[in-house]
Amino acid sequence: MKNPHHLPRPHPPACIRPVTDPDETQKALRRLLVPGVLDDHDLQQHITRLGERFRVYAGTVPFGLWGEGLAITAEMRATTDLLLPLKEVRRAFRLLLRRALPFAPDIGGTPLQTAPSWPDCLERLDPPFREPNPARLLAKLADDAEFRTRCIFSLFVPRRHGANADRYPAQGDFLRQWLVTRGRRFDKRLRCLDAACGAGEGTYGLARLLAETGLEPYGFRIVGASRDPLEIFAAAHGFFPHDPPRQEAFRLLRDELRPTGALGRIRFIAADLTADAGGTETFDVILCNGILGGPFMHERRILERVVAGLANRLARGGIILAADRFHDGWKRIVPPELLVEILTGKGLSVVTAGEGIAGIRGG
Repeated sequence: MKNPHHLPRPHPPACIRPVTDPDETQKALRRLLVPGVLDDHDLQQHITRLGERFRVYAGTVPFGLWGEGLAITAEMRATTDLLLPLKEVRRAFRLLLRRALPFAPDIGGTPLQTAPSWPDCLERLDPPFREPNPARLLAKLADDAEFRTRCIFSLFVPRRHGANADRYPAQGDFLRQWLVTRGRRFDKRLRCLDAACGAGEGTYGLARLLAETGLEPYGFRIVGASRDPLEIFAAAHGFFPHDPPRQEAFRLLRDELRPTGALGRIRFIAADLTADAGGTETFDVILCNGILGGPFMHERRILERVVAGLANRLARGGIILAADRFHDGWKRIVPPELLVEILTGKGLSVVTAGEGIAGIRGG
């Protein structure tokens, strides 16, 4: 199928409810990803040039081609980047992604951007996509829509160690107790935001926690937000074509939530709410786990802006919960004391909350 990339394509919906019907998921997937062969002249030119570069590289390098377990040295990186520059591979992948998706994805957190060389990138890709010849990999991605779908989701919704709906159990215990002590303080409906929700495990986990505390489904609503439309698609549809165990875990969790009515109280939106101080809706509970002080958000000016945006959306008497599993390297860059200082500076009372901290607004 020729890709009519010169024609406008629909963007993913701004707000999605959880979808459990496989047929509906496949229909939505066809709106999200261009099906069939990507028959594109510019893309083919990039692939041809990369193929020529790879032939020179493969016939020149003294250390042989990349293989699993290869110890990559600084000399190997320098030689590879001279003969097979990662910036050219990256350029070709960007073009393929523009042809395959109705939006320009941010590759900043993927191995294509973070790896120092093509061999390093190969080590960080999932095994099915570790093809030493980038031209051959790109050609297969252009020709095989199913293979392309798995690769795209593996890049933008990567496997996460420990990713589950109860990643911060002590934080959950704190929130349960906090809700109990407030009784029926939330007289209409408990409004919750899972900012930077990723693939949605924490969002569904929050729904389960609220149901377990005795809240009726009509008594709460939850919005999960991520700036990445592919994460939102995975969260809303429980769709992980590159990670079957994770997909099965999602199925079981959502099957558990459906009879309680909690599943219907969840919505997902593609929006970078953590960096947006605007918006008129306020929330009683804001989760901001796994983002503040980590690889994507560690400069003080950015943290100040993000926390200000979250605090502006926090209702009177509401709570912001933040926890992470970042290694000590990031803790040295952003010590917990800094986050406490920033939250306090926004007028919040800060207390320890399980694996993280909580900022509470008076009222």
